[in-house]
Amino acid sequence: MSSHVTYSLVIPVYNNQEGVTILVETVFTTLTATSFELILVDDFSSDLTWKKLKELKQRYPEIKIIRLSKNVGQHVATLCGINESLGEFVLTMDDDLNVLPSEFSKLIETRNQASAKVVYGEFESNFGWKRKLLTFLYKKASKIEGENKGRGSSFRLIEGQLARTMASQHSNFVFIDEFLLWYTDEVEFVQVEKNENASTVSRYSTRDLIQKTGHLIMYSSDFPLKLVTYLGFIMSGVNLLIGVFFLYRKFIDKITEEGYASLIVSILFSTGLIIFSLGILSQYVRKILRNQNNEPLYYISDKEC
Repeated sequence: MSSHVTYSLVIPVYNNQEGVTILVETVFTTLTATSFELILVDDFSSDLTWKKLKELKQRYPEIKIIRLSKNVGQHVATLCGINESLGEFVLTMDDDLNVLPSEFSKLIETRNQASAKVVYGEFESNFGWKRKLLTFLYKKASKIEGENKGRGSSFRLIEGQLARTMASQHSNFVFIDEFLLWYTDEVEFVQVEKNENASTVSRYSTRDLIQKTGHLIMYSSDFPLKLVTYLGFIMSGVNLLIGVFFLYRKFIDKITEEGYASLIVSILFSTGLIIFSLGILSQYVRKILRNQNNEPLYYISDKEC
């Protein structure tokens, strides 16, 4: 491997003791003609993944392996690897080989033609219906904020300087695909072929998937705040119409009924909406406090680079 690194391939790894050897062998078999470095970040796996990585380090001394001291999620683990990268461009992918490394050639070609800062490989995933449903909901919610919001995948090419700038400037929750759009609109998308032989079993529980989807919606966009604002306007209009209706009945139709039920329903509904809105705002305040307290994004417990 030459001293000049053109591409840094960053792969977060989690509980993949059975497949990590095939992963590394596939990378080195596929990218033989490319100047690259391979960075593997173990996201605090509970199985023998870290042991396997250390064994692979003996076989491939040039790879960089990093183990985090707690599970922080795919995006943060990827960010950790980006911080250790040296390449002119950063490539990222999942450890399940859902897309083979050979497909990076399509991203590289697109980047060379369009001079884009970021290129995504898009494909139909093999994950189960739960993950597909949550992904669908997130993407639909993201579309409200922009054309490219919610698009993309973990199979991506990022200009190295941009990637490391992003990694150095975010000190709390990270969702790479959203944050990249804060920095540039020079983004391209290209269709890539999925690997039909890849594992289709998600290593995240349903609870983890729901929690991560909620975090993405809450902390990488202002969609919840917009939702509360729209609901507030709608409920104000509804309550106004209800008030006009009862005023009409009182002064025009001369109906003297008290209308306690309608009043109670309106109060309870309005109160519930207020409490719901305060709950969302409290989540944002919580994140602000965590940022103010300089909560660490991750901590590396061991690495061999």
